[in-house]
Amino acid sequence: MFKFWKNKKGGNSEGESSPPAAEERREAVPDRIIELSGREVQRSVAPVLGMTVLDLAERNEVDWNSFCKRGTCARCRCMVVEGIEYLSEPNLAEERRLDPEEIEEGYRLGCQSRIEAVGPVKIKHAPYF
Repeated sequence: MFKFWKNKKGGNSEGESSPPAAEERREAVPDRIIELSGREVQRSVAPVLGMTVLDLAERNEVDWNSFCKRGTCARCRCMVVEGIEYLSEPNLAEERRLDPEEIEEGYRLGCQSRIEAVGPVKIKHAPYF
């Protein structure tokens, strides 16, 4: 399957132009929803492909605790209730910080999990403390 990107002049090119810049790709997808539940705030928000769950929560003012944003403190730990298939696979930071059983149960680190595809997703902030 080949994707052709529109060039700046509006025409299609077959491999001649590069894909859109990161800023262009990070636009919200308004007809799909991600439900984020913080400690006190719950919001349904439009997903942004490539954005971390933590960044999406902060962007939409959901009370999602965080500290390091590197995958070491686990204050952004969350439970993916639905739609884990639309997120990135657990990375090395998550595998080092979370127990294998936690990952199997659907726990992720919000600072490491990225929105990879569009679909129904429900995520609840679930820090250890």
